[in-house]
Amino acid sequence: MPRLVIILIVLAVIIVIQAIRMALRSSSHHFDCPECGASFHVSFFKYMFTAHSLNGECSVTCPKCGKHNMLAPLKGKV
Repeated sequence: MPRLVIILIVLAVIIVIQAIRMALRSSSHHFDCPECGASFHVSFFKYMFTAHSLNGECSVTCPKCGKHNMLAPLKGKV
C-alpha cells in the first residue's frame, strides 16, 4: 500500500475521533459567563468551529449579555 494512502487513512481516523470527542464534550459541558453569571450551552457546530486555546478554553459569546470571552467548558449540563 502506498505511503500516501496510509497517511490519508490515519489522518481521516484522527479527524473522526476528534469530531466524536468534540461532539461528546459539547453535549456534556456548559459555560458560565463571568459578566452576567448566565450558564449556557453551545451547539456542536459552534463548539467545533470556534477558536480553542491550548489550555482548553473556547472563544464563546454569551447569549444573554453578548460579551465575547475565552472560557473554559465546565462539566455538567445547564
